[in-house]
Order: sequence, then structure tokens, then C-alpha cells
Amino acid sequence: MSFPERKPESLHGLELKVSLFLRWGVLTAGVLILLGWVLILQQGDSLAKIGVKEYNPVSLKESIEWAIIFKDRGVLICFFGLIALVTLPVIRVFLAGLLFIKQREFRMATMTFAVFFILLGSFFLGVEL
Repeated sequence: MSFPERKPESLHGLELKVSLFLRWGVLTAGVLILLGWVLILQQGDSLAKIGVKEYNPVSLKESIEWAIIFKDRGVLICFFGLIALVTLPVIRVFLAGLLFIKQREFRMATMTFAVFFILLGSFFLGVEL
């Protein structure tokens, strides 16, 4: 009878920290989005303006500039929450690469960092500023 190999305590601690970071990140992003919605409603606007019937493509940069010009804090806070939510998986991939290096799994670390750079590249290629 063989016993499963136990992870060193430091690796278990690192995985726990990554897990807690992701959990708090998702909760923080959710709170930011909810707070933004509340501020939008307090301004007398409707959340229906977010789901406008006619789609007009607007760049992220332009949307943020208009929100700053009109001092639309609710929309800005929603944007920050969404940006946090979208970046969490990318950060998770990066942290997984660091954990693989710590475990001396260099092949997996190389593949993980390749995925990380592909994700970064896709963001920069897909974002129209």
C-alpha cells in the first residue's frame, strides 16, 4: 500500500494564498459592479441604458473619457469592477506559472507562461483604444 505524495507545506500555503486572492478578487469586483449600479440608479438613470436597443460600437478609451467628462462615477466604478474581473484569470495563469517553478516543473511552467503571454497578446490585439 502506497500513500499519496504530500505537497510540501510551503506549496500548500502558496496555493491557499492564490485561492484566497482569487476569491477576494471576485468578491471585490462584484462589489464594485454592484456599487456602480447603485450609483447609476441614484443619479436617476436606468440600468436599461446599459442595454441600449441599438448597438453603437464605442472604444473603451472613449467610453471612459465620456464617463470622466460627465462625472459618471457609477459607470467608472463598473468599468473598474469589470477590468478586475477580466484580469483575475490572467493573474491566475501567471501565479500558476510561479507555482510550477517553485515545484521545479519547468516544462509546465514554460507552457503556462506561454499561455500567459498569449493571453496578454490577445488583450492587446483585441482592445481598441
